[in-house]
Amino acid sequence: MRLLFALFALGIFFAASPARASEDPFDYLPLVPMEKVYEGLGGKIRIAESIRPLAGPATAPRNLEVVRKIAYLNFPPKTIVSTFSYDPSTGDFVKLTSTSAFSKTIFHYHPPLVRARLPFRKGESWDGEDGQNTIHDRVWGKVRITLPAGTFVCWVVRRKLTYDLISRRSTQYLYEYYAKGIGFVGEGGWSATGKWHWSKRLLSFKMGSGLTG
Repeated sequence: MRLLFALFALGIFFAASPARASEDPFDYLPLVPMEKVYEGLGGKIRIAESIRPLAGPATAPRNLEVVRKIAYLNFPPKTIVSTFSYDPSTGDFVKLTSTSAFSKTIFHYHPPLVRARLPFRKGESWDGEDGQNTIHDRVWGKVRITLPAGTFVCWVVRRKLTYDLISRRSTQYLYEYYAKGIGFVGEGGWSATGKWHWSKRLLSFKMGSGLTG
């Protein structure tokens, strides 16, 4: 009921049609050069993101490099570089590596962390581990949302994060939004007070082969 209430409160309307069997797997997660700008937490965070496909054989998994420059309030900006891969044989879009915002350490995910399974299908789910934290993702359905960057029909993935803390385990639910032709456009959830908030929402985007090398 919480999610349904928040969707209507944000002016979101349900799309009736399920995923078509013929849907291009890259419709909602295009693997092309792109630049995006996000804000989050009521404008406290600003993220500039550059996406660059990496060269490789046409028959091999398709790889991406994603560079995020994160500015939080008055703190110096941090840069995080991550690599991702799409395996057409499984449909899995996975995270391979990531740098740290606080050191020169490069983290390698073994096994790779599944971030999406393409094409999106309602009810499909997958699991992963990020360090000591466990993740369960489930495709919730389609909605229409309005963000500063425009109005989009999105697939929604509900993400259940279970944090393994020193003294207790804590669980958080987030909802990720993927728009056709653009990919990830936003992420939201509920605060401790029960109020919906955007942890990330798309402000603007550019795409094309001339954006990156």
